This record gives sequence, C-alpha cells and structure tokens, in this order.
Amino acid sequence: MKKRTMVFAGMVCWPLFAWSQAVYDGYEAYYQTQSNLFTTTTPFQFSGSTNTVVSWQGKRIDLARAKAFPGEFTVNDDLGPNAKAYEHFPFACVEGQSSSASGTAVRHTSVYLMEMRPNRKVVAYKLPSLFASCLGVRLDALNRPLFNNADYIYPTGADLPIGVRLEEYVIDKDKFVPTGHSVALEFVETENVWKFRVKSVK
Repeated sequence: MKKRTMVFAGMVCWPLFAWSQAVYDGYEAYYQTQSNLFTTTTPFQFSGSTNTVVSWQGKRIDLARAKAFPGEFTVNDDLGPNAKAYEHFPFACVEGQSSSASGTAVRHTSVYLMEMRPNRKVVAYKLPSLFASCLGVRLDALNRPLFNNADYIYPTGADLPIGVRLEEYVIDKDKFVPTGHSVALEFVETENVWKFRVKSVK
C-alpha cells in the first residue's frame, strides 16, 4: 500500500532556516550539508553470493540478521554488486541497491548501520530505504544514531507527490524511536523527485 503524507491547511512549522531556499540536486547533496557521521568511503570485505556478509574489525556480520526498521526487509541482493562502505568507529555503514532495481525502485537504497559495543559485539540495523544514504546518519548529544524515514507528501486528492517529508528517528536501546523532528522538502520541478528545496522544519 502506498504511504501518503497529506498536506493540510494551517499546518504549523518552525521558521525556515536561512539555507532553506537552496536547491539540491539529489539527497546525498542535501545530507552532505548536515553534521553527518560518515564522510568518505572505506574498503570493506563482502562475501556471500549476494554481498550479504560483511567483515569489519575482525567480525563477520550477517546482514540478513539485522534489525529492520518497520516495513523494511533483509533480502538477498538488496546491496547489489556496487555496495559502498563507511566507517566512523564504533559505527560503520554499508549501502547499495539491488542489481534488478528499475523504475521507482531506484529511489530505494538499502542502508545497514552497524555499531560495535564495548564487549566487541556488533549490532546491525537496516534503516528506511526511500532516498536513503549512509551520509544521512548522524549522532545526537548522547552519541545515539539519528536517521530519517522519508515519505511522500501529496496534496489532498492528488496522485503525484509534491515533496518528501523526512521524519527523524533515534536508535535508543535497540529501538527505533521518533524524535518528533521533521523536515519537509518541496520538489522544484514537476515529477522530478531528485531536485528540491527545504520547505519547512519542525
């Protein structure tokens, strides 16, 4: 079922940031303006027929066992042959896209976040995939991971989205918890979901 976020008159939002009128060509370009945790890729060793196992810090992590965000699934080939990896110890992140992705499926990127605990145990999470990137992960004041769950914004009664809402979540005690913060992005060209500006911040 298609998820929708409806636009209602009188919606209350915080004032726009000074940079809100900047136009972004892609979500990675937007994420790179944030205080993100990961900045540059790093070599990782992948194994398994579909890159489902990753070796990191001497640990073998089976991503099929990752804790998935509601609505996400850990499936074969969801990283594809061109997976990228990032590291900022004690965190690491891998992202990729299924080799069979086409149409609107190319808007989804599989993102797996890993955290090494003090006891050397590695916990892996699969984050929301719509317009996702490891570059969108950051930390809060308690060094807990923050990430976005993207959802389309539709005018009432319309079938085409006019933007995307990024709802912020934190990983707290292995649970995905909404922080109550969100950013609304507005497409600047009809049907072009890759070019947008910040509409409002909550």
